[in-house]
Amino acid sequence: MNDRTVSRSRSTTSAWLALAALVAGLGVSLPVRADDDIERALVEGGKARYAQYCTSCHGEAGAPGSKATLDLRSYVARHGGKFPAADWLAVIADTRPASVHAEVWQRIRADNTGGTAADAAARGTVGQIARYVNSIQAK
Repeated sequence: MNDRTVSRSRSTTSAWLALAALVAGLGVSLPVRADDDIERALVEGGKARYAQYCTSCHGEAGAPGSKATLDLRSYVARHGGKFPAADWLAVIADTRPASVHAEVWQRIRADNTGGTAADAAARGTVGQIARYVNSIQAK
C-alpha cells in the first residue's frame, strides 16, 4: 500500500467511526431528564450550534424559517418515530453544488481543525445539532 491509499483508508475509517458514534448516540429516543447532566450538556451544545449554523434558514427552536419551510419539531414523527441519524448526516454533509446544505457543511468544517480531523469534528458538531433537534420534537 502506498501513503495515499493508507491516508484514504484512515479517512474512510474515521468517517465510518464518526457516523457509527452518531447513529449509536441517537438510536434510542429518550426524553431529556433534568437530572441527566450529560444529556443536558449535549443538548445545550447542540442548541448553540443550531443557533450558529441553522437558525438563519430553519428558524428558532426548529420552527419553519425564512428559507426552510420544513418544521424540524416534527422530524422524528415524519421518520417513523425514530431519529434517522444516518439520513441526517447524509443531508447535512451533502457537498454537491446543488445541495442546500453544502455551504453550511463547509462552514462547519472550516470552523473545526483542518485535514481529516475536520470531517470527524464537523460530524461531531452535526451530531450535537441532531441531539438538540431530537430534544425539541413535538410530543
